[in-house]
Amino acid sequence: MQLKLSNKMEEIRFYKVSEPYGYFSNFSPHSIFIDNEKWNTVEHYFQASKFNDKEIKKKIQLIESPMQAAIEGRDKKNILREDWELVKENIMYKALKCKFTQHPKLMHNLLSTKNCIIIEHTENDNYWGDGGDGKGKNKLGVLLMQIRDELLKQVDDELIVFPPWIAFPTISQYDLFWRMGSGEEYLTQWSKYYLATNTIDYRNKYPETKEWEGIYD
Repeated sequence: MQLKLSNKMEEIRFYKVSEPYGYFSNFSPHSIFIDNEKWNTVEHYFQASKFNDKEIKKKIQLIESPMQAAIEGRDKKNILREDWELVKENIMYKALKCKFTQHPKLMHNLLSTKNCIIIEHTENDNYWGDGGDGKGKNKLGVLLMQIRDELLKQVDDELIVFPPWIAFPTISQYDLFWRMGSGEEYLTQWSKYYLATNTIDYRNKYPETKEWEGIYD
């Protein structure tokens, strides 16, 4: 299935989940799996990562709403980790990379914006967003475009489902994750995709890790 790519340097603006391109928002209802843990949204993981206190991190992880997770993460009574300003962009990148590799449809949506400038358009944030007037840093949009460019180099402009050891690199082949819920669903989707591809080329491009040896057999 080939991507329908735009040839113009158009701007894509997003902010609210309910609006066009809302799936680019960190509040979008797409869970991610990092370090063997599930997070309901990128926002949950990002806010929890601000703290070293395990109780605060777990509290945020268990909050249902990404908005409430953001409110808790911004509560000044919670003590930020000292290196937060140094690591926050790397943490956001890590979470976004998981989101767009673990959800093939989202990856396809991101790749289909190939030549577009992605902007989080909001007056509420001039660091992650554009500040509403275009003068903000738009760091979220910049990271999305960076991940898009990295993925485009990997997938050769085709819709692809990454093998599980790439999409979920920290989850063992023997983890119960693969036998229920999102893990089982991903394996089923990947298996269907793999059987429909040129399997020799795919295997050469994405060789299984030692732990996953034999999965292709």
